[in-house]
Amino acid sequence: MAPPQTEVKRCSFPEDFIFGGATSAYQVEGAWNVGGKGWSNWDYMTEKFPASIADGLNGKVAIDHYNMFKEDVALMKKLGLESYRFSISWSRILPDGKLCGGIRKEGIQFYNNLIDALLKEG
Repeated sequence: MAPPQTEVKRCSFPEDFIFGGATSAYQVEGAWNVGGKGWSNWDYMTEKFPASIADGLNGKVAIDHYNMFKEDVALMKKLGLESYRFSISWSRILPDGKLCGGIRKEGIQFYNNLIDALLKEG
């Protein structure tokens, strides 16, 4: 016998409950070789050992969050998300994996633009 169906609404949660979402840079950003981004460990593994991932998939395009972040932030707003946790692709900022290898301003600008868009939408 199936359990009874319960309709879940916003009012089902405490007033101070915060609805949010989270993403991983590799899983959403794409743009794997844009703006001077270096290779991440996942870029290397999926390129050199594609059989180690189901269907040989990789994050070269992903959902193209790098290019579509404004639309993605608008969708988060429409969904009513009140918080968003994202990870930073350090290979986008430190392409050689260390400070002495140089810092990519394009990578920092992407994350600044993302944060600005999130703040603008509340």
